[in-house]
Amino acid sequence: MKQSYLIAFGALLLAACGAEQAEEAESVRVSALPRPEQPAGNGFSSPGEGIAIVNGSQAASIDISLPANLDELDEALAKTLRERVNAGQAGFLEAAQNDRRAAENGDYDFKPHSLTVSWEQVGPEDGMLRSFLGVFAAYTGGAHPNYTFEVLNWDSKKGTEVGFADLFADPEEARQIMRASLQPKLMEAKRERLNGFDASDEQILDTWVRPAFEENASVYENFTVAPGGSDDLAGGMIYHFAPYMVGSYAEGAYEIGVPASVFEAELKPRYREAFDGDVTELTPPPAP
Repeated sequence: MKQSYLIAFGALLLAACGAEQAEEAESVRVSALPRPEQPAGNGFSSPGEGIAIVNGSQAASIDISLPANLDELDEALAKTLRERVNAGQAGFLEAAQNDRRAAENGDYDFKPHSLTVSWEQVGPEDGMLRSFLGVFAAYTGGAHPNYTFEVLNWDSKKGTEVGFADLFADPEEARQIMRASLQPKLMEAKRERLNGFDASDEQILDTWVRPAFEENASVYENFTVAPGGSDDLAGGMIYHFAPYMVGSYAEGAYEIGVPASVFEAELKPRYREAFDGDVTELTPPPAP
């Protein structure tokens, strides 16, 4: 899980960092999280945990929000969340400083960068499994911020992070079941958003949906555990697809729910007691 997180966050930095030289790019700020959008104002997010200065001018800011009950969480869990936040901060600030210097040396306009990080608990409040969703939004002077989701799923009894393969007796079989549930729901959501767009279902499948799953086991890690009928049971999984994963930036993010009844039979015995197998429908939160 940690490796897939670092790859995802590295991809965000790679996409976001690098000074924008296009003079006609719209100037925007990073919006309030956890639901990023493309705002119309000028500037960038309010300084939070980190500020980078080059030659007396601000190069970047980092604004961080952690769960309000962080100090009440298990010590190992709180430490893991803090480590997630710290990962990449130094690299982002260094890249912003380098971008400002490059702009000064190249004599072109530089727009201060910003990284906004927000983590919140989204899973059951009690019980074996807890879930936290992070949103990392990076603005580097372009027409809009780039953002991605990060997830942290936690076994409160073991005191360790859990990933997809930890939950299922046969992870490959579980991936096939999850794929069979996710793809039709993604297509339904995409049809609604692309209403009037001149493209067939097969074109949409071939362009975005199938490639996201083909030979890509990491896509199955992008879930949080959804609350169930009681505080200690999970009702299923919510999958979080950031822009560019299964659609263009203009489409926004997709969040798709898979109820526990779909995959309960594939769970390891230990985790069957953590899910409410009677849940047959799961409504995810509205996507950004």
